[in-house]
Amino acid sequence: MGTYQQTVVDLEATGEEAAALGEHAGRWLETEGFIRPVPWRGEVVHLAGPRWREAVDLVPWDWRARIKDLEQEPGGPFEIVAGRTVFHSSLSESPAAVCPHCRNTDPTWPGEAVDTWYATGSADLDCPACARRAPLAHWDWTGDSLALAHLGFRFDDWPPLHPDFIVALGRTLGHRIRVFACKI
Repeated sequence: MGTYQQTVVDLEATGEEAAALGEHAGRWLETEGFIRPVPWRGEVVHLAGPRWREAVDLVPWDWRARIKDLEQEPGGPFEIVAGRTVFHSSLSESPAAVCPHCRNTDPTWPGEAVDTWYATGSADLDCPACARRAPLAHWDWTGDSLALAHLGFRFDDWPPLHPDFIVALGRTLGHRIRVFACKI
């Protein structure tokens, strides 16, 4: 079994603004009815709200799409991930870094730079093709499989998020975003 996770990652939020921006987007999601707060074990978790169906793309084979007035919602919680995080999709191999300047792909895993970024929030990487240096967080990764960022929105066991919903969340954030999906 496992949990199917989709994470919408803000690629531009800084460490300083991540918590406030996450709260802002969380309030928007709640106000729009996509999520709702639920008290649980002395804390509050966020589950699907009354408009959750508008946030997802229910494909015909999904059993929830075949039952017209089904009240059951996605099974998992929603979580705001604010703080230095290496977000990823399901990875079978180490992704290759893609230079933001020349778009060259470097298959050498920059483990030391990733560790430095995770520990300090800052690390640079040199491109072996064009010899230009760029902050590690500005590099892309093959297959859009990795992002070093400070803010993400995780949906556990929700159907695939609808592209229009993803665009609306990106507009609310005012930043470039990327969606990562994986099964854990």
